[in-house]
Amino acid sequence: MYNKRTFLNKNTSPSTSNVACFDGATIWKSKEYRNTFISISDCNCSVRLHKIEDDTMEDFIDKLKLLKNEISDFIDYLEKEKTNEK
Repeated sequence: MYNKRTFLNKNTSPSTSNVACFDGATIWKSKEYRNTFISISDCNCSVRLHKIEDDTMEDFIDKLKLLKNEISDFIDYLEKEKTNEK
């Protein structure tokens, strides 16, 4: 089982931004099933990407890798824009 939550804001921030990653057994309607997801929250808004029944674990990992690459590209863009503002 994997269950980790990381707070994204500084300790002094009043905001409650976090990322939660989970992979493990969940019981729903008296039935146990594997639940795998990543959830990103900022104040009262959240997005959750989860492994659906039609996905293989490899499919879900590929989604996460693509998301990681897109986030990395966006960070690179924003850092360049920040430099150009000066």
